[in-house]
Amino acid sequence: KPTITSLGGKVLGEEYAPLGHTEFSSIITKIKAAKPECIYSTVVGGSNVAFYKQLKAAGLDGEKQVLLSTVVSENEIDGIGKDNAVGYYACMGYFQSLKNPANERFIKAFHQKFGSDRVIGDPMECAYNSVYLWKAAVEKAKSFDVDKVIAASSDLELEAPEGTVRIHKSNHHVWKKVRVGRARADGQFDIVWESPMMEPNPFPKLGA
Repeated sequence: KPTITSLGGKVLGEEYAPLGHTEFSSIITKIKAAKPECIYSTVVGGSNVAFYKQLKAAGLDGEKQVLLSTVVSENEIDGIGKDNAVGYYACMGYFQSLKNPANERFIKAFHQKFGSDRVIGDPMECAYNSVYLWKAAVEKAKSFDVDKVIAASSDLELEAPEGTVRIHKSNHHVWKKVRVGRARADGQFDIVWESPMMEPNPFPKLGA
């Protein structure tokens, strides 16, 4: 909320639901009354199935209402249903639709092992990157000792499926790009915005 306000936006309402919640009618009624330009959604897990379906049933589909989620990847859309997610936005570091040689190799290998009908979302790609970043740090340290591996990890780079990622030399989080995609009818995303490499800031000050 402080960040939205500091950038010139206005928060018209703020609602929370418990994990596993499936009845969003009262929240959607409030959304329709407030008529926001954008819904910023942090609904997680299976609750998104109900939320997206009920938004569409209420006439707030992706053609009529801007919605941005930071937790709905291609995997979640598989559960939500492609028709219920078309036009909504997601903010991720990775989308399967990215065009680069590393991602093409990654997708090909993944499909060969798990089947061509499986989709790849951001959390899966991040897990894949983590293994290879750890491997590179172990090889650089020539040791499995945790402290030595941590020390060796500073500034390590990887040409990941999402592009170059780099471990920060002091906080050991990862430099990476941020992307916004818009869901298509096939469950994939058209990337509509991409940042430069972003320095990780795991403990931001309020409103930063």
